[in-house]
Amino acid sequence: MIAVTDIELLSKRARIKAAKAEAGLFERPSPERVRGSIDHTLLAAGASVEDVAALCDEAVRFGFASVCVPLSCVPDARRFLSGSAVKVSSVAAFPLGATPIPVKTAEVRWALDNGADEVDAVVDIRAARALDRRALRDDLSALREASRGAILKVILEMPLLNDVQAVTAVMLAEQAGVDFVKTCTGFAGGVTFYHVALLRTAASDRVRIKASGGIRTYAAAEILVALGADRLGTSKATQFLGPLDRNRESEEP
Repeated sequence: MIAVTDIELLSKRARIKAAKAEAGLFERPSPERVRGSIDHTLLAAGASVEDVAALCDEAVRFGFASVCVPLSCVPDARRFLSGSAVKVSSVAAFPLGATPIPVKTAEVRWALDNGADEVDAVVDIRAARALDRRALRDDLSALREASRGAILKVILEMPLLNDVQAVTAVMLAEQAGVDFVKTCTGFAGGVTFYHVALLRTAASDRVRIKASGGIRTYAAAEILVALGADRLGTSKATQFLGPLDRNRESEEP
């Protein structure tokens, strides 16, 4: 178990990193790197087949990493993206994480059996907030086993956690062998620069970081990637990347 003083040191380092980045003191990632980090997201109730088709078409045209859709939309997304490099991702225990392990893992397996390449699963938030390490370890281990080697991103819901809770969850997630830790669902608050800086500071390089929740501008996307986010979950990417592309085209001779 990590000592509170160690967590305070991690927190201090992360706050300095976030403050510097917000002040513009960071190495700007290339537009291609930002574009390639996008999980183009459609998690709205009532998403139609036409909505999923449009999402997938945009993801291919813009060169995004994946589309992220509700479970019931996974087969459609798989069909629309057949032959492309864009991955299909979906969600489990979304957005509350308050799902019994057998149900949560069944959702993970269903997603993979029906065409998903990646799954974003909400962890047991109650266990994380209570620092119930045994319950959280059981939850994470079950998710890792159910994902059968596919990319597993676990959502920590950072707006609801203090630093001790967040760092403990990150370390248990890494011990379980997850591929990504993800900041939040967006339903309990959005991502902050500090969230990403803290996750990147607390986790080893083996664990990747996904930022999500309220990413609406290219400026924010740049900073999040510079702070260590490997993926960005957003439904607004075409809105902030489209003008960038048009400006670039107008500057070409």
